[in-house]
Amino acid sequence: MINYGLTKYQIKKSKEKLAKNKEFMHNNGIHLDNKIIPFADFVANSYMNADRYIAELQHRAWSIFDYAKQKDLKNVFITLTLPSHWHPKKTYKNKLVNNRKFGGRKYITTINKIKFLNCHVIQRVPFIDPILDFSNTIEKYTPHNASKELSKMLKKIFDDRSYKNIEKDDRCYLRVTEPHKDGTPHLHISLFVPADSLDSIVNAVNRLFPAPLSKVETDVNSPISYLMKYILKTLDDLREDSDKITNLTLWYLYHGICRFYTSRTFVALEVYRKLNGMYTLLDLTAAYHNEDINIYIDSKTKQVLRIDNEHGIIYTRKPVNWAEKLEDYTYLEAEFEPLFKEKIEKPIDVIIDGESYIYFNKRYSKVIKKPYQMNVYELWDYYQNIDIETVDLNHYAYTKNILIDKGLLDESKINLASYQDDFFKFESELF
Repeated sequence: MINYGLTKYQIKKSKEKLAKNKEFMHNNGIHLDNKIIPFADFVANSYMNADRYIAELQHRAWSIFDYAKQKDLKNVFITLTLPSHWHPKKTYKNKLVNNRKFGGRKYITTINKIKFLNCHVIQRVPFIDPILDFSNTIEKYTPHNASKELSKMLKKIFDDRSYKNIEKDDRCYLRVTEPHKDGTPHLHISLFVPADSLDSIVNAVNRLFPAPLSKVETDVNSPISYLMKYILKTLDDLREDSDKITNLTLWYLYHGICRFYTSRTFVALEVYRKLNGMYTLLDLTAAYHNEDINIYIDSKTKQVLRIDNEHGIIYTRKPVNWAEKLEDYTYLEAEFEPLFKEKIEKPIDVIIDGESYIYFNKRYSKVIKKPYQMNVYELWDYYQNIDIETVDLNHYAYTKNILIDKGLLDESKINLASYQDDFFKFESELF
């Protein structure tokens, strides 16, 4: 059995934690209609009510896919892997062996009883120097911190202009965290973007994280089925034996790693779960946008206390006299997800007498393109009409460099840092 980097002690502690969780869920609950209903009856996770948990995962995944199809979005499947120094093991001749580049080791190797320090990471030795401390090296390279590092890598992609330039309504994603055999996690991301953004996203991923840190696929036939294969692979089959827990589940449990996330495309799961399948995620989100559903929260605790639709109250946390208590609650406006914030008016491109304008905030403004936004004809015409006597010299040099990059001028690129000084020096020599 694969241990996914778990020690015997960690496996033992994980099983103890699991047993305590189950005991608490079965022995505690809520009092309703003179009955005690244990928490275990309505809590769903990978080891308790696993069928419901998997059904919700599949519903969330297919809802994202249906949303992407409605928007005619294209799929980019990305796999992100951490650098070598995050991996305690490496594969050699189909076997896992110690990785000497692993940052979590105090020492690289021992030769003639001399231990050579691992210089790959900053280390601390409190009694020698406050800058050095060996204890941090082991704690830094845990799977939990590795998962956080993967999230930072993904955030770099989402912070890139190629992704940020896409409207929020025109992008969505799913991601699953999965461990390698040595316990180091990696990410699978199924990203949906407009067709005209596909190449820029692929280029951004390859630029930020060249292979083998990333692998990008754009020709996956069934992206959700492809991703669900990875999701289901991380789940134990507990249908016949609910105690048949493997080290894979214990790995997620011990390190506190969530296996599955989606973009904030739909109404919050907290609201969806409270309605117990009354709406699909797509329908619930549409009803929210259309104001067919009202959600009320406690103005102090921010917890959902009431949901109603055109037929009346469909969820309430507890029986209350709403006529008396309504002043304590506030109507939920864009409380849960950024998608539901009031949309800002978008600029509209218009053409008047052959000139391009933008209509925004009840006024027309002439479009002024930057050199990098121009096509080759516009760029060449713009360059030819630059007044060298009045133009900012750095802007002139910057524009000229763009022409050189596009092959419109056969010259060497200009060093912008020294260009202005060189120009004035040349001018003073002439006069």
